[in-house]
Amino acid sequence: MQIRKANSTDSTSIINLLKVSLGESMTPKSEELWNWKHVANPFGSSPVLIAEDKGVICGVRVFLKWEFIQGEHLIKACRAVDTAIHPAYQGKGLFKNLTLSLIEELKEEGIDLIYNTPNAQSTPGYLKMGWEKWGKLPLKMHFNFSLGKSKNQSQSSDWSSIKPIIEKIEQFTYISEQIQTRIVSGYINWRYITCPLFPYEFISDGETYLLIYRIKEGKIGKELRIVDFFQLPDFGQNEKKQMNSRLKTVQKNERVRFTSFSGLRFQNNLPIDMGLMPVMSIGPEVTLRKVTTTDDLLHKPWAWSLGDLEVF
Repeated sequence: MQIRKANSTDSTSIINLLKVSLGESMTPKSEELWNWKHVANPFGSSPVLIAEDKGVICGVRVFLKWEFIQGEHLIKACRAVDTAIHPAYQGKGLFKNLTLSLIEELKEEGIDLIYNTPNAQSTPGYLKMGWEKWGKLPLKMHFNFSLGKSKNQSQSSDWSSIKPIIEKIEQFTYISEQIQTRIVSGYINWRYITCPLFPYEFISDGETYLLIYRIKEGKIGKELRIVDFFQLPDFGQNEKKQMNSRLKTVQKNERVRFTSFSGLRFQNNLPIDMGLMPVMSIGPEVTLRKVTTTDDLLHKPWAWSLGDLEVF
């Protein structure tokens, strides 16, 4: 058996392995999704290792490149995402071998850390390989108990109409001691506009703020899930009032049962009206692993948005 770096000709075989190993589930495995996720990423193409036995790919391990910024300090990261082992090769330590081998590759690239949101089944395996539990993201929820009837339905967002503010957001220099995603040119288009998994919508005045959300059907009704919020220096009380008014209109038109907002970016000064329910630590559970950094990752001032963690 050989472990090697993947190349562009391996993608079809890798996708077939993902289907065999994981099934389609909620995330369809396709060339479109693979290319969006691992090739078009503005932070760079994903490092991929494969295990090959007699010319057949039987294992794959992929980390998604990401960048954070703290003040003027760039933090190079990866997110542990796709992994698949063919059923005939499971239980032989191949997952661990591929993962640790790929971490060695990351050291050569100067990657500082790896982060991810593993499920309950995979978390113990990650902890054995050096990951640490940071904890669950705080989640704020606001329930709408009187849905009523709406004659209107919100139209799909016209992202082309807000190109100027997207450019402003991506060009604006954020200086903060909190650690947050580095918003590079093309990030919003990649992350939200061209995402093939589901449609994202927005609320914006086109000048000072951009709120990004998606509507999710659930067992108790529709959820309006706020995944990111960007504000520029001119965002003030009038803009805040306008934004929340527009948000209420969308909630009414879509007959939303509840609105959710998870993340750390606005812990003490959330500009979105979310009612009086207390914040609960029931969001995605984050784990971290050092690669080249020697910092104490668990106690750094993280400011994740749900958009950093949601779909990958």
